[in-house]
Amino acid sequence: MIHAKSMAVDDRLIRTTSVGDPSPAAILDSTKSQRFFHLDALRASLMFWGILVHVSTVAKVPFFRMCAEISGLVRMEAFFVISGFLAYMLLKKYGARRTLKKRLVAIGVPFVTALVLLNPVTNWLVYSYHNHSISFRDFLSGEFAEPVVGPVNWHLHLWFLVALFVYTILAPLIERGVDTVVKMFGPKETVRSCEVAFLTMAVVVTAGCIVARVAFEYAFEPLLPSWLDFVTRSVGNYLPFYVLGMLLFASTPLRRVFSSAHWVQTVVSCVMLYAAHHLPASVPNLVVETLVLSAQTYAAFCLSSLLIWLAEKWVGSESRTARFLSESAYTVYLFHFVVIYMIAFALRGWIGNDFLRLSVISLATFISTLGIQCLVIRRIPLLELLFNGRIPKRPR
Repeated sequence: MIHAKSMAVDDRLIRTTSVGDPSPAAILDSTKSQRFFHLDALRASLMFWGILVHVSTVAKVPFFRMCAEISGLVRMEAFFVISGFLAYMLLKKYGARRTLKKRLVAIGVPFVTALVLLNPVTNWLVYSYHNHSISFRDFLSGEFAEPVVGPVNWHLHLWFLVALFVYTILAPLIERGVDTVVKMFGPKETVRSCEVAFLTMAVVVTAGCIVARVAFEYAFEPLLPSWLDFVTRSVGNYLPFYVLGMLLFASTPLRRVFSSAHWVQTVVSCVMLYAAHHLPASVPNLVVETLVLSAQTYAAFCLSSLLIWLAEKWVGSESRTARFLSESAYTVYLFHFVVIYMIAFALRGWIGNDFLRLSVISLATFISTLGIQCLVIRRIPLLELLFNGRIPKRPR
């Protein structure tokens, strides 16, 4: 994971690119070092939000379902915008080869570790909680009844690491395209109309999402086994937002546009989304799907911008607490699903009110996963590698 200390831009490191001067990254603000603590804090918050999303699978409680529904509108889109932003920064700072090595280890090792060690136990607990008790051995052997109630699948919450892994491989190629686009339009310090520029970016991202959906449904889905459908679809769904993040780092004017509040367009996007979900039954399905996807992408674009604007307003500097929470975000996210159901089993029959029970589970999960990071993982270099993807530093 990248924490706030590493999220700094030194203009001596980014003056030269493969497309010549002036480089896209060199048009950053003139200060020697610019830190993005608000993005670090926002990304950690988005990962912590996953606790509320997945605790909603324990019982049907309106508040937690609302948290999950809102998450479906913006959480992962904003996360991938930030991920693309930081990927471009790393490419300019370290170069493609070193960045690929660092990021593929940071993503791939925790993915494999959690997939092998955590997900089987999580799926077993989810099945046993929502269906009937079964031994872990029988569950692994597939000796359980169908259909299954509850979120039981091979990837669970790890699908986003698959997307990040693919994006990391593509990042050097995307970087070149972004550099070409920025150079083509020149190192302008301002844009004529913020609202027009914002809408233009939204249209391009929306078009990218539509193209990705069409490519998936007509080119990839027929060739893929069903167990890869969701992950493959997600890779395409969020790629335009990842590319957007890289573009925002490369272009200071566009970053300023995106990180501003666009209240009118945000409201309009939400109205459009509501209208798209309430079209007359006479409208052809293909038209409905296109309009819904367009409205969802536009709303996600606007809401992601709003979250980044709010984060910039609220987070002005680094603190020890924020630094610790940021460094713990990966562990919290990897462990939270299994911990949720372990605590849910422990509290079954003790708290009758569903809202109170899910609130206790959420708080206990957050505290427990922070404890796992603080008391266990960060103290053992091997565990830091396995669950955080941090290669132990060699003693000098």
